Amino acid sequence: MRLDESGEIEPLLATDWTLSDDGLTYSFTLREGVTFHDGTPFTADVVKSSLERLPEWTANSPSFLDAIDHVDVVSASQADVVLSEPDANTLFYLATVLGVMIAPDSVPTLATEANGTGPFTFASYEQGVEMVLDRNDDYWGEPAGVSQVSLTYFADASSAANALRTGGVDALFQAEAYDQIATFEQDDAFTVTAGTTQSVVVMTINSRQPELADVRVRQAISRAIDKEAVLAAATSGYGTVLSGPSVPTDPWYEESDQNAYDPDSARELLAEAGVTALTLDFTVPNRPYAQAVAQVVQSDLAEIGVTATLDVQEFPAVWLESTMTNHEFDLTVINHTEARGMVSYADPTYYWSYDNPDVQADFAAAGAALTPDEQVAAVRAAQEQIVADAPGVWLYNTPNIVVARSGVAGLPENYLGVGIELGGVTVTD
Repeated sequence: MRLDESGEIEPLLATDWTLSDDGLTYSFTLREGVTFHDGTPFTADVVKSSLERLPEWTANSPSFLDAIDHVDVVSASQADVVLSEPDANTLFYLATVLGVMIAPDSVPTLATEANGTGPFTFASYEQGVEMVLDRNDDYWGEPAGVSQVSLTYFADASSAANALRTGGVDALFQAEAYDQIATFEQDDAFTVTAGTTQSVVVMTINSRQPELADVRVRQAISRAIDKEAVLAAATSGYGTVLSGPSVPTDPWYEESDQNAYDPDSARELLAEAGVTALTLDFTVPNRPYAQAVAQVVQSDLAEIGVTATLDVQEFPAVWLESTMTNHEFDLTVINHTEARGMVSYADPTYYWSYDNPDVQADFAAAGAALTPDEQVAAVRAAQEQIVADAPGVWLYNTPNIVVARSGVAGLPENYLGVGIELGGVTVTD
């Protein structure tokens, strides 16, 4: 399957699927007549070999599909994915990179050769410079709208914007030169869309630290932060201010005023907790957005009598070891790009050290849900408790800004973090 732009699961190589009454077996009807680029037929045997080798993966969090026990080949066009226990997240993660189908003979050469079933074939790749894809004239579906796609990589956002202005590229995807977006919007030679992503920029509050163990202190910190000012500093105002750990394309997304910006309330909470002259270590990765966020946060916290001492750390090396692995921080900020990453709040060993048995039970209930409505209700219950406990300050959802020259159409507006759909792109002079 794949995710559409709104985050809904839709058919791809599987045309249909059903779930058994006990929630343990997904029966997939497979699209017939599909071949890999090297001519290998796509059948249920490929589904079996692809999914049963997930335990060998060392990246992309294969544990999200740990519930898969095995795959039964019912026929060439039917594969039954059998779970060891019900897991309502299975379909979603099968629609991500974890559900990629791999021709068995291609496994030994995965690091150097590409062999898929999609609308483009792999032409060339120069690391960090350019990837070129050619239209697959034997594609089973609607042929790609362009004969070739060149994906060009830039060291910084301004260079990418300049390349678009000078005709070096036709479009920017996830453009980050935020200070230049307004000028593109005002120029009839370009079109600009601002969609959403899976990214959550969050300032984590380490509740394992004694001075932050009191929920009133964490709530005070949350209410002290002017998120609109943070967004203006980090993205020139592009993006969506968040009140919790989910994003607009999540089915359980909802807004909350639980810890809305209210410095007076923040001061009252600190007074109730008996906290004065609080000084906190704020570790900040050396990324532009994080440093912009940190400056606003530091100023806002000073307004309620909290001193945030900034410790700028090299990212990823130092931040990953010191902050994420060793939990050596009071406050930190990072852009989490994992799809549906809120489930990490059910893991007390994760770097934010959040441990609430009720939340863990809610996530367990969500995983065992047999209907989407049951899953959504359970996750929302977990989310409400997480927001109340304030283990972090969810600042904003990073925008997916797409800037294209006139004549380029069909680029996706939202980015779900599981691939960029380019088959529908068209270009006219």
